[in-house]
This record gives sequence, C-alpha cells and structure tokens, in this order.
Amino acid sequence: MKLSIIIPVGNLDEWAVCEASLRESINAYAGSWEAEIVAVEDLAHEGAYIARNKGLKRATGDWITWVDCDDVVEPAWFATICRAIDAEPSCDMLVFGIIEEKDGKSRTIYSPRAHIEEGEKYARWMIGGLGMPHWLWHRAFRRELWEGVRFEGRVKQDYQASLQFLPRVKRVQFIPDCLYHYIRHGHGLSNYVQKMDYDAACKGFLTLVDRLPESWRHEGRRGVGLMVTDVILHDKRAKGANKYLRPFFWEILFLRGMSFRFRVKAILATLMFWR
Repeated sequence: MKLSIIIPVGNLDEWAVCEASLRESINAYAGSWEAEIVAVEDLAHEGAYIARNKGLKRATGDWITWVDCDDVVEPAWFATICRAIDAEPSCDMLVFGIIEEKDGKSRTIYSPRAHIEEGEKYARWMIGGLGMPHWLWHRAFRRELWEGVRFEGRVKQDYQASLQFLPRVKRVQFIPDCLYHYIRHGHGLSNYVQKMDYDAACKGFLTLVDRLPESWRHEGRRGVGLMVTDVILHDKRAKGANKYLRPFFWEILFLRGMSFRFRVKAILATLMFWR
C-alpha cells in the first residue's frame, strides 16, 4: 500500500521545515507501506488550488493525504495513519487530531474520540457546518474518493472539495491522536477577504450543493451560509455573503451540535447588513 502526500509549496524556507518533519515521520515507520511525497511548487502564488489539482494528477498512492507547506507533522504521523488503515480496512476515510501553534504557544484545537462513523452521518454534519472541521490536512482518504474532484478557486477550497467527495464516503475512522501541527500566522482570512467576490463564491458553492443527494441539500445550503460567517465579520463590504446566512437565523438559534462561540458569531454575522 502507498500513501501519497500532496503539498502545495509556496515558500521554500517553510517547505524545508515541513519536509524535514515528513521525512522524520516516514523514516520512523517500520512496515509495509510506502510513502510518496508529491510537492507541487506555487512559488509564483498563482493559487494553491492549481497546485492541488496538479498534485492529484501526479499522485499514484492507494490513499491520499494533504499537508500545507508551512505546517509540520508528528514523528508518529505516518506510522499511525498506516496502522489505523490496516486495522480498519473497511473504512475509506481517516480523521485525526490537530495542534495549533501560534506565537510560540501550542493548543489542541481538535481531538476526536476513537470510533467508527457511518459516512452519511459524518458527511451531513460536516456539510451542515456542525462541529466537524472541513480542513483536508487532518484526514487521509482512499484514492477513489477523489476521482473527478477539482479545486476551483482560492476561497474555502477544503469545504469545496468536501462537497464533491463526501457523498461517496461509506465509513469513517476517528483516532484521538494529535498528529498534525497547524502553524497559525498573522496573515490568513483577512488578507483575501478584501479581494473576494462574495456573491460569486457563494453561488459557486451552491452549484455544488445542488449536486448533493436531495435529502442533504438543506444542510448544504446552511453550511454555505455558516461557512461565510468569518468573512462577514471581517469585511464590512460582505453584503453579498450575508443573504446566504440570513435564512437560517432562527434555525441557528436552536441548532444542536454547534459550539456556543460559533453560534454567537453566526448570529452576529446574520444580523449585520440586515437592511
């Protein structure tokens, strides 16, 4: 079995640190799995989505995982992924924990309990925006899930991809180990919100939602609205995004499974630009 590790590389110095952590983790594993590092340069900053599409075409592994070039992994990352997949061969997706690094401090931002989940339940909760992180880099995927999936732009690529492959997921394995270190920088959402066409981005996501099973589409539309919550709160010009969140105002008030902090943010974002 082979795991393809796809990394869009936008900064060579950051990539050197990331690659060193990957090599250490791969070398620490003693087993039958192979590792394939698929590093795709985006030094001209054309967009990580272009590099991700190229990486998908080049990947030859039975399983795929994603890493951002400014992040690092635990020494046990590779071995834990391989052994977990071997232990539960009927699963087609693996989810693990995340540590956030910021200003020299570390904190766990996601650590699931160990269990197996049916794919439909997981997918509908994640698509609907209820407590399931949509980042690609805290998961590993059977290669077949990605057939025909394409990244189409700079905004919320992980969520966009999930809308395409999640209907195919049958069983999901969760492991509590925190294997991935997400390095939070000063730049991020506020850098690109100023350049976004909010209305076009949301319409693009809703086009993908319309391809979901019919019984999932309400969660999908709500998930698109919740997805733009941070954008609305960051940019006063985000009137084009607010209308996608507003129809779910009363539902958000009583929605189970959403954290209190995010519930407050979603309500504030819904009330902004009400006129």
